[in-house]
Amino acid sequence: MNLDIVYIVSHGFAARMVTQTNLLGLLVENGKSVGLICPDKNDSNLKSYCDKHNITLIEFNPISQFWTSQYAEMRKYFLEDIDNNVALKEKHIYALRKSSISKPFSFIKPRLYYLIYKLIKVFPFFRSWYKKREEKHLQSSEATQLIEAIKPKVLVSTYPVSFIEAMLLKVGNEKSDVKTIIHLLSWDNITCKGHFPQLADEYIAWGPIMRDEFIEYYNIDPKKIHMCGVPHFDVHFDTMKSPDFKKYINELGLNANKPYLFFGMSSPRFAPHEIDIVEWLAKNIEDKIFGENMQLVIRPHPQNVSGGMADLTWIPRLQKLQTQNVAIDFPNVSKSNLQWSMQNDDMIKMSNILYGASVTINSGSTLSIDALSLDRPIVLSSFDADFKLEYWASARRLIDFPHLKKLIYFKGVDIAQNFNELKIIISKYISDINYNSHSRKHSLNNAIKERSSLTHTNEVVQFFQCQM
Repeated sequence: MNLDIVYIVSHGFAARMVTQTNLLGLLVENGKSVGLICPDKNDSNLKSYCDKHNITLIEFNPISQFWTSQYAEMRKYFLEDIDNNVALKEKHIYALRKSSISKPFSFIKPRLYYLIYKLIKVFPFFRSWYKKREEKHLQSSEATQLIEAIKPKVLVSTYPVSFIEAMLLKVGNEKSDVKTIIHLLSWDNITCKGHFPQLADEYIAWGPIMRDEFIEYYNIDPKKIHMCGVPHFDVHFDTMKSPDFKKYINELGLNANKPYLFFGMSSPRFAPHEIDIVEWLAKNIEDKIFGENMQLVIRPHPQNVSGGMADLTWIPRLQKLQTQNVAIDFPNVSKSNLQWSMQNDDMIKMSNILYGASVTINSGSTLSIDALSLDRPIVLSSFDADFKLEYWASARRLIDFPHLKKLIYFKGVDIAQNFNELKIIISKYISDINYNSHSRKHSLNNAIKERSSLTHTNEVVQFFQCQM
């Protein structure tokens, strides 16, 4: 087997980026032989897509005693400046708080690792030693056999902090006839996920912010960074050209001829009292605080309903909110070993519902950039309802995460720090949806390369054409 381009997809959001945009199908149409490596070749979404477009679907999910979640948790203490990165420091604080003296290892582990982190700041040569040690453990005979069997000309990693992807990247980097590329699935990967175990020959960036992060964090030569935008956000441009939100609003049981607010939720791990804010907002809708006709659509994040950060106790509370004025749009998550594998039509539905919203609200998710792409007002709910939580347990900390802090800098989003501020900001946008429109555009163009005559998906296709 000799494949031209092989994408490694270890996360459902990366699958969305390369399949729901038909990026891989377009590469096939341009005469390329294409493969997709994933942890579950029986994933229904990937299988049907690859069968339809003549793409080779390959499973790689090695069992390892070394690359465990415990190791992933440990490595940041050796490689990162934890005290100067709120996203990483928060993970340390969380580990401290969930530890128990009744479980000695879980209690000692974060404290010991943090001591090591402090020592490394004094003796930085330990960091170099650690990187060499990790490089050795990335060596995988299974990864080598796979790459030698499929013989890719180009190998693309979408989530390089994943050890599965790093193993394959390492093999690709060691072979002179393989070009490696990193094409990130999300805006927080560089600043919040920790040091990539392997780098690449070339890089695809969303826009100026991500380009600058590659340079800042990894000293990448700017000539090797190619800004191509975000393929899976092309759906938003399609939505703006031909919106169909009324269809989806009707399906949710609301009145498509009336305005509505959109609340995109996060996991309770990050916003523990967001459910209380949602309940407050639903009550205000029922009490006509935002106008006689205003409605509300609430969309839980996939984190809310599946995976280790889900809290299913929220589900009954959400279901109780459903009325003729309030609807819940549950994400369509497939059962798969691929985390957050989404049904193909889910992104189209979400895009349309966002587009029709008078105001969008979230506590710190990618929905902010989705909404910017659709020129919708964004309010960040940076508080904990009426609860008084200290900083490291509070939703307030999210706006200090590096990726979100950069977006806030460009002033395209508003921040509400209590119920009164949330009510004022929402009301302001209801009365003038064009308020702050210039700053929204400026924020978007820094997060995502401004779209040219080509779609972002076709810019990526064109990039690959130039590489081969």
